Amino acid sequence: MIIFIYGTTAEAIKLAPVARRLDAQGIPYQHWITYHHTESLRKAIPELGFHAPEQQIANGSKGRSLTSPAQMVKWIFDILGWTMKNAGKLKKTLPEGTVVVVHGDTMTTVLGTLIGKRLGVPVAHVEAGLRSGNWRHPFPEELDRRIVGRIADIHYAPSEEAARNLSRRSNVLNTHGNTAKDAVLDAARDRGQAEEPFGLVLLHRFEFVSNQALVRETLTTLDRDTPLPLRIIVDAFSRPAMEATIAELGLTNITVIDKLEHGDFVETMRSASFIVTDSGGIQQESAVFGVPTLIHRKVTESEDGIGTSAVLSEWDQAKVSAFLADSAKYRVEDPDTGRSPSDIIVADLIERGFARA
Repeated sequence: MIIFIYGTTAEAIKLAPVARRLDAQGIPYQHWITYHHTESLRKAIPELGFHAPEQQIANGSKGRSLTSPAQMVKWIFDILGWTMKNAGKLKKTLPEGTVVVVHGDTMTTVLGTLIGKRLGVPVAHVEAGLRSGNWRHPFPEELDRRIVGRIADIHYAPSEEAARNLSRRSNVLNTHGNTAKDAVLDAARDRGQAEEPFGLVLLHRFEFVSNQALVRETLTTLDRDTPLPLRIIVDAFSRPAMEATIAELGLTNITVIDKLEHGDFVETMRSASFIVTDSGGIQQESAVFGVPTLIHRKVTESEDGIGTSAVLSEWDQAKVSAFLADSAKYRVEDPDTGRSPSDIIVADLIERGFARA
């Protein structure tokens, strides 16, 4: 039995290709969800082809997505309480050969790993071994992945470097890429009629949005130096504050748009002339299509696109301006997508006896 534990929309998107390949082979699995994200994740679950979750571990903050540290703390205690109350009886119902699968570097990744340990079953970590080398950046994601790297049992590393970071651990498998690659290829559609050129912006990490001076400086640089109209994607909660900041700064080249269903987002990303983002997931996805991408972070744990289609800004506004002035040089036509990481993961789960039709 395979149990996916996740709580964010990004985790669902990156686990979906693994689930689809299990479906194709008639292999059952379960979804246990913490709802770190609520509205967007509830919408994404059927869009990704998932069945209804078997277990709702928590429900965000009173049914809404978490937006503050206080809400996060309460949510963590909700999950710990659920685990103490339910793990014993659930453990008795699980068949032999059960594994918990977690993804990435969120708080759910850590808590899902602890739930697996409480259930007495192995835990497999997808996207294991990524390291920025600095626990402060990104925070808390770097700490999350280091914690899970120490206590998970099986590590699906997306690159040789990620595998080397886990050299002291056993059961490390290089999947030769991230499942984000499969997610975007699965969702990719034939290109429609070409749009007017535009740049796409996605900036959401806590370390960025909590630094209002950096937010204002970055938006000002983007608006001043962009050669094309910009679309910035935000969630419903963040939209009023973003629109107010743009209006206050008098910016005219940035349009705020709502989050998109994943298939629509993939097509928008493919169509963009360039992307500016602090998302490791978008870094991985844009590299699949060779879209020029500026990673607006101090450091990045992901190798995807770096040295070809992607460049790191290190929060240096001069590097932002330089990228905008000549982003086309980073475009990579028809990048080699290689093997399917999700195929590799499913084959390994089957070999280990966790996946049975």
